Amino acid sequence: MIATLLFGGMLLYDSLTLRGKMKGPAVWLYSLITAACLYMSIDYVLNKDWFDYFDVVEQILGGPAKQISSMLGVKG
Repeated sequence: MIATLLFGGMLLYDSLTLRGKMKGPAVWLYSLITAACLYMSIDYVLNKDWFDYFDVVEQILGGPAKQISSMLGVKG
């Protein structure tokens, strides 16, 4: 409930403050970041094990990280 009120207040303030000041790519970037924050906050509040940033990094960098660790002799 509190997170919803805070997020709604932030969106209201930003919409009033930034109206007409952002164009094209800036609007898309703001929307993307806001959507990601909303998704992660819902994941946190509901305490669900949804797909998050760590899973993305693990998929992209997991293989090279394991190769580097094995090359250095690090166990883990």
